[in-house]
Amino acid sequence: MENTDERSFLKINFSINPSDELFKRLSFPNSEVKRIAFKEKNGFFYRFNFETSFDYLGKTEKILNTIYLFNGKPIKGDLSEYSVTEGNEKEIKVPDYKNDYFLAKEELKKLVQGKTNEISRMLRGYLDKEKEKIEENFISETKKFRNNLGGIAEKLMEFSKSGDIEKIKEQKKLINSLREEMNFDEIEKDKTRALQLESQKHLLNVENKLIKTTIIYYPVYTFSLEAVKAGIRKSFNLQYDPVSENVSGLLCENCSDEMREVIICNSGHAVCKDCVRLCDSCKKEFCKKCLRNSCEICSKKICKDCSVRCFRCSRVVCKDHTRQDKLSGYFYCKDCSRRCDKCGNLKDPFTFKVSKMNNREICEDCFREETKESIVGGIFE
Repeated sequence: MENTDERSFLKINFSINPSDELFKRLSFPNSEVKRIAFKEKNGFFYRFNFETSFDYLGKTEKILNTIYLFNGKPIKGDLSEYSVTEGNEKEIKVPDYKNDYFLAKEELKKLVQGKTNEISRMLRGYLDKEKEKIEENFISETKKFRNNLGGIAEKLMEFSKSGDIEKIKEQKKLINSLREEMNFDEIEKDKTRALQLESQKHLLNVENKLIKTTIIYYPVYTFSLEAVKAGIRKSFNLQYDPVSENVSGLLCENCSDEMREVIICNSGHAVCKDCVRLCDSCKKEFCKKCLRNSCEICSKKICKDCSVRCFRCSRVVCKDHTRQDKLSGYFYCKDCSRRCDKCGNLKDPFTFKVSKMNNREICEDCFREETKESIVGGIFE
């Protein structure tokens, strides 16, 4: 691969309102964006122009390929849909694009592989035909030698029968001369050399040359914004790329997926719509991380504000299944509270007292009421 230092610069100009473009792709359904600001920085992608030469059978065939690299990946398309002007190297800081160049070379290999395979198949076909000719020529010469040798051998047999010594000597000299002429070791070497020469003649040499590198830059917008929900303030830093039309930097705080619809839970977490839940008790929005408690009586999913731990059995229950004793301030689940036989209310079972009127256990409120009544009644007797 031959390289070149030739490079050029192009600038893509966008006539857009960055904030409008951002909110086309982003929403805050349960909060309000109160503050937003953005800055510009340069984004880059690259165009590599390559020339590939195919040298074979004494001729050269050339093809050109253009490869675009964006965010470390080859992309299809061109610049026709953008407003492009000549760039200025002095107004940007060119990043290191060595890795993009290597990726472009790998992509080039894929692009020229089809052409390489096509020519290679053609050359193999030509080579196979030439090899057949060489083999046929070798077989023909060998056959001719054997036929000649066979003819001499027949004459030798005839002269042997007639006893013609001179003729026999002549035929033997012919046999030896023919054998010297047909040196099979040398013929085999000649055949091997001929095959090697044909193989070299049918080799394919592929050479890739980088003709030009074009550095394309454009504005990328980085935003900072604040969303407010019922006194909860949440700050975000994100980025909008107008080439990819992608918003990045918003990850769900539960599943880590990219978000386009941002929901703020009542604990202040920013989550996607798939990770938000409603508390079965207060109906407020919480994420899965926050809504981890379940009522151990009815199995409702409840938030921490709706979760109560029973003072007696320590179970976590929802408010629908708890009662608070007004005197002690303790909460009891419905299974651990006790109903007063006098007032019928669920009360702290540890505060029940024996009524002096009927010896039945009643709640402390009723016991005090009885005591009060007995004192007042005694005064007026």
